[in-house]
Amino acid sequence: MIRFSIALGFVLSLASAGLAEDTLTAMPTPAERPYPYEILGLQPGDPLGDVLAVYAERSDAAPTSESEVLRVQSPDGAVFEFTYQLYSRIGDVGINGRLAKAPQDQMTARLSSGVMEQRPMAIYRSIRQPSDALPEPLELKAQIEETYGPPSRVEINGRDMVLTYAWSMDGFIPDLDALGQIRREETTSSGGKLITEYELCGSAQHYRNTVEYRFEHPRDKLIRPGCVATFKVSYRGEPGMTSINFSLEDYELGRMHTEELDRQIVEALTGEEVEASDMDL
Repeated sequence: MIRFSIALGFVLSLASAGLAEDTLTAMPTPAERPYPYEILGLQPGDPLGDVLAVYAERSDAAPTSESEVLRVQSPDGAVFEFTYQLYSRIGDVGINGRLAKAPQDQMTARLSSGVMEQRPMAIYRSIRQPSDALPEPLELKAQIEETYGPPSRVEINGRDMVLTYAWSMDGFIPDLDALGQIRREETTSSGGKLITEYELCGSAQHYRNTVEYRFEHPRDKLIRPGCVATFKVSYRGEPGMTSINFSLEDYELGRMHTEELDRQIVEALTGEEVEASDMDL
């Protein structure tokens, strides 16, 4: 088993200008997404330009973002390094605004790397406004159901409501609770059997539950196998203020992105002859 070391450095989105970086090759455009869910007319897989156009329509301020310099080194000393923009966002009130529970209408696109032309793999929107400016929970539920039909799951507990729409490889899941648990059996290092149970399109410790990229080779965990995407609407009512969150995450795009980016990194580190440097010695 060969493992590669990884070094991460966090920089501003423009701080990497001028650095000598390795090149990523874009894969073919992902197929049209099979589900109908959107946030402000956007879906994961849309071109980054479409996301920025929506941002420009909604805000005069430039989007904020964060980039990460990803540096992977093989056991033989070969290095692959590139800058990866993690997200693009508008409406961020900052940490002080969040601590003060200031009103906000924030939208975030979790981006892919250059292998998928920075297309978003997940889109989020967070709204916090005076309660009289936002619908009541059942009014919002009725609007969402009018658009997309009944959810896969409805959870209402006191001031909280969560609507979940789940889409598997076989299509929309009309009732998550009716599916029951999926059993997974694996052999432990001692030769014994370990049986775990998990919910399709639900969180499980032995799987990754986020599309965020982290290099690992070989990989021990997959991204939610069998689940294409989830669309969640969360509502919380507090005295005088209401918070509504929308989350549209495409795990299939996350798996495609991870597989292709892993492949290009490993291929670059193991399949090329190295040209000698010309450093003044």
